[in-house]
Amino acid sequence: MAGRGGDQRALTPPDGRDLQYARLLFDALWSRTSKPGRRFAKDHEILYQRWLRLARVIIRNNGGATPFGSLGDTDRVLDLLELPDDRNSCYPSPRDLNDEELASLKWQRAIASEALDDIYVNLGQPLDQREKFGYTSESWNIYNDASTFLLRWGDETAYEANPNIKRKRWRRREIIVNYRREVATFCKRWRLNAWWAVPAIIQNHFLRADDDFNWDRTIPPLSMYLLEPSAPVTLPLTVKLPGRTDEEFEIDRARALDLVETTVIQTARGPIRVIRAHLSREERTGWERSNDSSCVLFEWDGHRYLKQTVGKSTGSSDFTTPPRPTTPSDYLIDQCQQRIGRSITYREARSVRSQVSEQTRDYRIKLVSEGWSSLGGGDHNLIAETIARLLLSPNLIWEQLAPVNHLYQGKSSYGDFQSIWRSCRNFARLANLTLPSERAGRIMGKENIVH
Repeated sequence: MAGRGGDQRALTPPDGRDLQYARLLFDALWSRTSKPGRRFAKDHEILYQRWLRLARVIIRNNGGATPFGSLGDTDRVLDLLELPDDRNSCYPSPRDLNDEELASLKWQRAIASEALDDIYVNLGQPLDQREKFGYTSESWNIYNDASTFLLRWGDETAYEANPNIKRKRWRRREIIVNYRREVATFCKRWRLNAWWAVPAIIQNHFLRADDDFNWDRTIPPLSMYLLEPSAPVTLPLTVKLPGRTDEEFEIDRARALDLVETTVIQTARGPIRVIRAHLSREERTGWERSNDSSCVLFEWDGHRYLKQTVGKSTGSSDFTTPPRPTTPSDYLIDQCQQRIGRSITYREARSVRSQVSEQTRDYRIKLVSEGWSSLGGGDHNLIAETIARLLLSPNLIWEQLAPVNHLYQGKSSYGDFQSIWRSCRNFARLANLTLPSERAGRIMGKENIVH
């Protein structure tokens, strides 16, 4: 959040952030009209047409709708599509179980399932901690042996009813395996080295195959994701009213935080409250006055300075001098002065600033460690187009990627290759995209090499 050095912009949560940046990159790739861009579009169209019939068959067998939902579930859906049908998987055809056999089968399966759950918990949940235990550890071997025995014992009634049953040999559907492999090869060939690349291409194929006649080919994958530069997330800053005890402050602080709907984010460094529903400043001040609260709370949006509409009520009345930007500490000091009806001393003001500084520093450390980051106010479309050029033509150097006569007048002018290099690296980090590693940093004869 705010501070004296480093990145002082407001932070936003990581949920869906990489897909927002990926949408900008896909949009840039699909709109490129250069020779590499046309080659990319042609390569993708060939891939789509090659597997269009498969997509239509899968959609028809799924009731006329695409089986793919969220990108994270794409691999699971494809794994299910690779499995063969269970029909005629055994020979000779097994006979149906009678009522007594079905009751015995249900009873044994319930006992086996309960026992296996207890063993799994007692062994430390080896399936959920494969990196810790590994497939060769003692816990894994014990669980594997126990599950093999219990599952076999649970189905013992079915085996006894059909003692001569045999399962047919099977293998995964090669057509689905080949489709996944070709999409992955396409993404690798065009240097789309990110977890969302293959699922996004597959999702786009099936959405287009569902309505191919009316589909606009210029619509890129992930077109439903929009980049929100300023997420409406605020954090509570609480300070103790001068002259009150720590015990009173802790009690009133808990009451003040319970006034609004909050979400507690559990992090490795401790919980963080994120405010989801807000009270107006007037409502908050009125409640604190009526209850003689020893806690003064301010809902902070993470910016270093407050908006013009959130200012101090005291100060100079000279309208010829521009007002000094108000920090959260200045605002809370002003609120304390209004509550106690006098100007606070230097020592009291220093205590308030110390409380605010400690909270803002802790918020930033904890949230950054959990993946939160600042979207910033740069030209995201320009950076996406630059990365698209880099992916389509990897032989370009950074000085050739820097825009000429760019009109953006923000903090990043992008007028030199160091600026465009930093911006592209940051964009790729937020998008979980790995850029090509071997890059020339300068034209021969230039100084300040950037590799």
